Amino acid sequence: MTCLALTDHDTLAGLPEAHEAARQHDISLVNGIELSVRHENREYHVLGLWLDTDCGQLQERVAAQQEARVNRAREIGRRLDRAATLANSYERTCELAGTDAPGRPLFARFLEEAGRVRNHRHAFNRYLKQGQSAFVATPWCTLEEAIADIHAAGGTAVLAHPQAYGMTRKKLRQFLASFKEAGGDGLEVAMPGLSPQQTALLDECWQHFDLQVSAGSDFHSPEQKWLALGRLPPVPNGARPVWEGRLTS
Repeated sequence: MTCLALTDHDTLAGLPEAHEAARQHDISLVNGIELSVRHENREYHVLGLWLDTDCGQLQERVAAQQEARVNRAREIGRRLDRAATLANSYERTCELAGTDAPGRPLFARFLEEAGRVRNHRHAFNRYLKQGQSAFVATPWCTLEEAIADIHAAGGTAVLAHPQAYGMTRKKLRQFLASFKEAGGDGLEVAMPGLSPQQTALLDECWQHFDLQVSAGSDFHSPEQKWLALGRLPPVPNGARPVWEGRLTS
C-alpha cells in the first residue's frame, strides 16, 4: 500500500498520529473524515477527502457531530444497562475506547468482553443495529450541510459504502439524485465482497449521475478478519477516480 485515507467517523483527531506513522512507513496519507448525515429519516455516511483540517467551518461541524456522538453514546449505555443487565456500560466502554464518544463498534467490543455476545456481528444483531433495543437515532447534520462543509475545506465529497444501506435500485437512484443535487462528487464502487449484481448497479449509478469513483475497505479493526485492508478490486474502466490529479508519484 502506498496511499491511505483515514476517514474516522465525525472526527479529525486521529490524523496527527496517522501522519507520523505514515511518514515512518513511506505512505501518502490523505486527510479525511466520514460524516454521519440524516436524510429523509435515514442515516448515511459521506466521506470527505483531501481536507484542509484548519477550516473553521469544518471544525465547527466536527464539534457539533462529536457532541451528538457523546449524547448518543450515553443513551446507548443507558439502554444496554437495562437490555443486557449490565452496569455502567457507557463509562466502561469509554474506558475501553479511550474516548467519551465511543461508537457502536466499541460498544460491540465491550459486549463481547462482558460475555453478552459471541462476536461483533452478534452484538449488532442482538442490540445495536436499527430496530434493536440499544439502537439510538442521532440528529446528524443534513446531506447538504455535510457536503457544503467538505467543500468549504477544499475536499471531495463521496458517498461511502452504498451497498450497505440495503436500498432497492429505485431508492438508491433517488438518493443519488439528491446527493448529486447537493453537490456530491463521488461514489464508492470498489470494495471487498460486492456481488456481481451490486457491482453492476454501482456501475450503472456512477455513469448515470456522472460521479467520480473511489475504493475503500471500510476497515475499522484488525479483528475484522473478513476485510483485507488495501486489497481492493480495481475501479471500473472509463471511470474518473477521485484521486486522479490529486496524487503525485
